Amino acid sequence: MRRRVSSPAMQVAIVIPARDEERSVGDVVAGALQQVPGARVLVVDDASSDATAHEAAAAGAQVMSLARHAGYAGALHAGYREAMAGHPDAVVQMDADGQHRPGDLPGLLAALGPADLVVGSRFLGPAPGYRIPALRRAGMAACRWMAVAAGGVAVTDPTSGLRALAPRAAARIAERGFPAGLTETSLLIHLHREGFRIREVPVRMNAPRSRSMHAGVAGGAHMLRISWAVMGIAARGRGHRAAPATAGPVPAGLPEPPL
Repeated sequence: MRRRVSSPAMQVAIVIPARDEERSVGDVVAGALQQVPGARVLVVDDASSDATAHEAAAAGAQVMSLARHAGYAGALHAGYREAMAGHPDAVVQMDADGQHRPGDLPGLLAALGPADLVVGSRFLGPAPGYRIPALRRAGMAACRWMAVAAGGVAVTDPTSGLRALAPRAAARIAERGFPAGLTETSLLIHLHREGFRIREVPVRMNAPRSRSMHAGVAGGAHMLRISWAVMGIAARGRGHRAAPATAGPVPAGLPEPPL
């Protein structure tokens, strides 16, 4: 197991959006607190119909319950606003479905400083610990291509929701939310163009236990929204040339994004 973050001087807020995740959210919260002692774990309960809020609170989280279903982007935005009200030194974003491993949190936090946003990539280290469906793999490849072609952001895992952010990057999200309601590729391009430094570190993910917060992410409608948003960014940023983000090579077995 990786070393825990133990510096008492570092105040970390961990934002976990959750909807109907009673089976997994308690373990996620407990694991996060074990790996980052003293962290403020904030679970945003997106109008769940089960005991998500109870299980999260029982495991030690502060629960922010939304009266109406806001979706993944809406729940994250609410969580970032609440987290930044406490003026943390760093903010971590992770999912409640058990896909993201708490043991990777110290590595993400350690990479902050030179970077404003650290993305946990399932493709930089060992092979993912689960089989990624073909449609999802194709969607990821398309997102990588769009990130490079439209924004100059060379990341291997632009759809990863496991991230650590320095205060200025987290404050930007807290203030403005997510462009076009998208939390993935278009956000990375926006932040990169605004001068935020982005890098990746290797992580190992589990198969998600549910799809409650991510239903339709691999579907055509979602990819169309991403494509439309990225094309808009490209149209507004013609002539903009920024240095690529720090990242490793695209892993074997996944399509190389054409340049």
